[in-house]
Amino acid sequence: MGRANPPVWQGANLNFIQIEHHNSSNKSMEAIEILKQFNSCYVNIQAIAQDKTWLLLIADKKIDPEAATHLGDVLHYLSEVMGCVEEIVKVKTIQNY
Repeated sequence: MGRANPPVWQGANLNFIQIEHHNSSNKSMEAIEILKQFNSCYVNIQAIAQDKTWLLLIADKKIDPEAATHLGDVLHYLSEVMGCVEEIVKVKTIQNY
């Protein structure tokens, strides 16, 4: 029995915040586009990590303080992935000259 194809969208309702992921097309992204998307994610996650409400949730122990560590780990690993993709983008850019 084969695995079913992933859904076209996935969503989660977290405290009335609707988060959705849409597969708008089957078109492949260029490496630079992937890097830009990762960078956008990094900036957004970093903004959350520095947000006053997030920091208060941690300080007031309304959520597990380990969450701050996990978020830091996400930023670290996302940065590592971006570095790997940057190498490819740099190589392509150099080869285009």
